[in-house]
Amino acid sequence: MKFVELKEEEFMEFVNSRPEKNFFQTIKMFNRLKKEGTEVYLVGVKDKKKVVAASLIAATGQKFMGKKAYEAYKGFVMDYSDKSLVKFMTGEVSRFLKEKNALKLIIDPYIVNVSRDADANIVDGVDNREIKTYLESLGYKYNEHGAQVKWTYCLDIDGKSTDELMKDMRGSTKTHIKKTISKFKLDIRTLSKEDLPEFKKITSDTCDRRHFADKSLEYYQDMYDAFGDEITFKICDLNCDTYLEVLNNEISEYEEKIERLVDNESNKKKKEQMRESILSNKKKVEEVTKLKEEKGNIIPLSAAMFILYGDEICYMFSGSYEEYMPYYGQYAIQWDIIKYAVEHGYKRYNFMGIHDVFNPDGKDYGVYWFKKGFGGYVEELLGTFELSLSPANRLYECLRGIKKIIKK
Repeated sequence: MKFVELKEEEFMEFVNSRPEKNFFQTIKMFNRLKKEGTEVYLVGVKDKKKVVAASLIAATGQKFMGKKAYEAYKGFVMDYSDKSLVKFMTGEVSRFLKEKNALKLIIDPYIVNVSRDADANIVDGVDNREIKTYLESLGYKYNEHGAQVKWTYCLDIDGKSTDELMKDMRGSTKTHIKKTISKFKLDIRTLSKEDLPEFKKITSDTCDRRHFADKSLEYYQDMYDAFGDEITFKICDLNCDTYLEVLNNEISEYEEKIERLVDNESNKKKKEQMRESILSNKKKVEEVTKLKEEKGNIIPLSAAMFILYGDEICYMFSGSYEEYMPYYGQYAIQWDIIKYAVEHGYKRYNFMGIHDVFNPDGKDYGVYWFKKGFGGYVEELLGTFELSLSPANRLYECLRGIKKIIKK
């Protein structure tokens, strides 16, 4: 076996042949990182001229005593059951990075740790826990607080129809989706690069409200340029005129039904319920009319960014205006992309990160609950591992630990 820097074509040819393939480990990500000035490499292992392992490895920006941290985002891409290959790749990457004055190497393989169901219970299926043990035997240290996503929520759609997927959803999720279609008649827009400031406005509002750090507009623009037809940005709109038409039509229908009903005791309750519906709709007409006067006819509700790569679509970033949550724009966008995935032959829809899976009182449990409503299952990835490549890293970690204690 021989460790080499790979050409772009052979890197992608190998990566696309592997089940661990993911958009982080692509030439498009490589070019985006290079464009922003990041030090990045394509490396791998060849066995008799055949590529058997590969990884995009980039400097992270962490520096200490003149040394740098490097990360293989969602890598390495390889067969982790081949222990001799894992050992060889680790050793050669370590040697390669030490020549670059490395502090440490971070990896978070895109492989499942152990199979779980929708409630995160361990079930029969994949069990890669021995890989974690082997990585630790090679000197890797597991980092439970790694920056990359470990817990995700996924929906298998291979061979399923939209009707089948809808059937498997939580009742309230189905109700919300159907309401966005029949009642609110929401519209989904695909954004151009010039539209991205509108996307950024929504995500910034959400991040400010939830005290998260948002990506910059430049980040979204760079991703748009880098991934081309493998990325899409969506906004869900409420058309006030369309919704007002639905409300007024319902009012007319209720009034006609009341007129047709015979005035007797058995119909008394039905008439009362319809009169209440009329009053409710008239109140909504007033609210939407006022909204239109203040904000305009088209009201952006929610936004989301998706990566479309390989066999899956990944839900990356999103936001919603809190005051418009009752229109369920976030549900409309999810259903729109799930239908797209089915129609275009994708095998999986990845809702991506979830937190507080085992803590119903946690601040992020609601995100897990929202995603869980669409059916699917929890996916626990192997996690983040760090390999020290310099004595300076021990001091670096010690100082970081002291800093965390002081913050507490």
